[in-house]
Amino acid sequence: MNYIIVTNTYKRPVDLVSRSLRASISQRIKPDKVFLIDQNQSELVLPDDITSNEKFVRVKTDKTSVSAARNSLTVPENVGWIFFCDDDGYPCDDYSEKLEKVISENPYLEIFAGSIIREDNNEYYTLRHKKGGSMKYFRYTKNLMGSNFVIKADTFDKLGRFDENFGVGAYWRSSEETDFCWKAYFAGTKMEYFPELKVFHIPPFNLSVRKGFAKAFNYGIGKGALVYKWLIKKRKLKVLFELIEMFIIPVIQSVRAVFILKPQLILTNIAAVAGRVYGFIKAFFIMK
Repeated sequence: MNYIIVTNTYKRPVDLVSRSLRASISQRIKPDKVFLIDQNQSELVLPDDITSNEKFVRVKTDKTSVSAARNSLTVPENVGWIFFCDDDGYPCDDYSEKLEKVISENPYLEIFAGSIIREDNNEYYTLRHKKGGSMKYFRYTKNLMGSNFVIKADTFDKLGRFDENFGVGAYWRSSEETDFCWKAYFAGTKMEYFPELKVFHIPPFNLSVRKGFAKAFNYGIGKGALVYKWLIKKRKLKVLFELIEMFIIPVIQSVRAVFILKPQLILTNIAAVAGRVYGFIKAFFIMK
């Protein structure tokens, strides 16, 4: 198995980025290279043990979005697989061995989605990953998260890489990984979710009500635009499921928030719905 690990970083504390890179470099089955796509205005100053490692390669870019930054990567020749990891997460010690095993046992698969685990309590970061589900079915495609997935290098190019209009720092602000996964799904690309492929992640920040509201609204814009793109523009009727879910789930979560006495969650869900409606309507006028 020959593979590379790709991590992009922007305005992240150096200790988190260093931890991620060290975990990648020290995998038992060594990657061909560990790429850091550095989006910072000034180059991130990293410890010598990382920068002097023969596996480490820094790619400096002025791309502001995560999707464009990842697309800027030049994949070395003869690389079979690309493992995308977040800069505030890090792969488990035996990630490479588990990856080699699932690749050998599932030679027909082109994309492997892994799980995100909270480092503070070893619980799944999202309920979606806890429940699991086969990515043969559309409803489980969101098991693929941009912070932990592996893809064949030629499949990444064949699918046209990421849509640079989506993602943090892009026009639509979020949803680049779901857009990419749906593109793979509707193209008939074979993919599956394997929870044993673990990336540990810092726990969610306790944001202020104002910041939480803004984040939910911005992420909602991306989701609304994403649903418009695939349901209306590309006419994929399966996305009706997502359209219904993106309004029902916030209602359920808001009702739950009443019972557990967390009014801030109600405001966050209102922001999410508002962002989704705004993104869907805006996409109607913007997307051609």
